[in-house]
Formats: sequence, C-alpha cells, structure tokens
Amino acid sequence: MSQQQNNNKNRLNRYKPSTIRADAQRDYEHYKATGEWPKKDPAVVKRTLRLVLIIVVIFLMLAIVLLLQVIGC
Repeated sequence: MSQQQNNNKNRLNRYKPSTIRADAQRDYEHYKATGEWPKKDPAVVKRTLRLVLIIVVIFLMLAIVLLLQVIGC
C-alpha cells in the first residue's frame, strides 16, 4: 500500500463509529477520574466552530428563501 493510501486510511479511521465511541469513552473515563474534561486542540475547536457557523448560515438562508416563497415575494 502506498504512503498516500495509508494516510487516507488513517485519516478516515478517525470518523469510524467505533473510533468515535472509544474516544468518547476515554474522555468520560478521564472525566470520572479527574473531574474535568480533557482539553481539545484549539485548531480542532476552531474548525468545528467554523463548520457549525457555516451550517447555521446555510440553514438561515434556506429558511429565508422558503419564507419568501411562502409569502409570495
């Protein structure tokens, strides 16, 4: 397997349900032991917030267009 294919496979493994479940379980065990949630990488938090913001804006735009169609403008 080439290096590129191996990198792609490792990148996709992050999004497998079993990997996500294992990460959540590990975070919860850390919380039970220490009383605080583990810190996330700021870059990951920034990307996640940006994605959420983009999704909210898209849904708001679609809602406005739908509302304008309903009222007949």
